[in-house]
Amino acid sequence: MFIENEMTKVKVNNEIDLCEVSNEKIRRKIEAALQYARVSYFLRWQEPGFFGKHFLHEKTRLIICINAAQVDDALRVFDDLNLSEKDVHMLGNKSHNRYLYENK
Repeated sequence: MFIENEMTKVKVNNEIDLCEVSNEKIRRKIEAALQYARVSYFLRWQEPGFFGKHFLHEKTRLIICINAAQVDDALRVFDDLNLSEKDVHMLGNKSHNRYLYENK
């Protein structure tokens, strides 16, 4: 016997890499706006490798990921913030989270 409820319709592992930020002040501004708009998100930190950190002086990059169902809401938030391309690099790719179980 199979009982269907609301949770059986929910998809998991459908996150989108929304944007990339390297400035802490901009990150906080984006986080506050997403929270105010009730957009669910998570942060994925990407540390540069040894060579990039010490010789190319690369900064830590931060990827803001959101649920695919909330893309429109998140894009409205970004339109309201009026951020430049220098501040935020928009991605829009499917997130490849290595720590999540993917059922195939």
